Amino acid sequence: MKIALFGTNELQFSKVYTPAVLEKLAGYGTLSQKINRKNLAENAGFLADCEIAFSTWGMPKFTKEEIRQYMPSLKAVFYAAGTVQYFAKPFLECGIKVFSAFAANAVPVAEYTFAQITLAAKGYFQAASNYRILPLRALLHANTSTGNFDCKVGLVGLGAIGRMVAERLKALDVSVYAYDPFVCAETAKEYNVTLTDLETLFSECDIISNHLANKPELENIFNYKLFRRMKKHSTFINTGRGAQVSEYALALSLLLHPSHTFVADVIKKEFLPYINPLFWCPNAVLTPHIAGSTGNEPQRMAYYMMEEMERFRNGENTLYEVTLESLARMA
Repeated sequence: MKIALFGTNELQFSKVYTPAVLEKLAGYGTLSQKINRKNLAENAGFLADCEIAFSTWGMPKFTKEEIRQYMPSLKAVFYAAGTVQYFAKPFLECGIKVFSAFAANAVPVAEYTFAQITLAAKGYFQAASNYRILPLRALLHANTSTGNFDCKVGLVGLGAIGRMVAERLKALDVSVYAYDPFVCAETAKEYNVTLTDLETLFSECDIISNHLANKPELENIFNYKLFRRMKKHSTFINTGRGAQVSEYALALSLLLHPSHTFVADVIKKEFLPYINPLFWCPNAVLTPHIAGSTGNEPQRMAYYMMEEMERFRNGENTLYEVTLESLARMA
């Protein structure tokens, strides 16, 4: 069996496809060199009868014409990363199946979020930042936070990440609420979650965590009307997208309500944090987009896709297929 490797970014590719991963993948068949738009023609011979392709971040975008011309035998693309929005549609319209490791990439985000929720409930973030200078204030903030008993946690979005977080929260004595118009009551019950509207979630929850998909229509969905509803000593956690937060409105709210805490792994200008109003808020904690797969974690996505390929080749039910219908709802 021939396996095509699609990629344009060597650094990103090597994070996922380490020598150990490539060795395991080579056990399934002959691997190509990394193929992109520039060397597509010179790899035409390899691709002519190639049925399987693997890729990750840096997947080149091909047109339907290129796919039909150079990949006439291709049956499936296994994408060892999250969103496939930017490249998948031409493949799907050509009848080629696309699989995504979004569930694998969701694992570290869910782990990160669960850790932040448990710390936020203890008042950790402001207690830690104040302890060196104002130890009594730090102690007061920690002792007026809810703790991890009878805490109300709100999840905005109950997709792959939100559900993993909800599953982990079952280990705590907390009440979990969620806002997601696409989730039915049966699914909510399965994850021990109470569905509610966004305004109620912000008004009643001690900790709010954002897991909405990256959609243009959701830009600035978190605005001052919501922030002013937040309870005293509550925390808003954002591992979704910076564009979804009205940052000046949030900065104003944080300054007016110093007991509130904002924990963000994503902001609008990630490489220019100094110009962000939230950077200057003492009750905002910012990290540089590390909630997703880092360190050795990207390799997990390749292993997920190899397992998916085995299911696909054996005619078993696959777990991570992306269809044209689901593509319209995904990030």
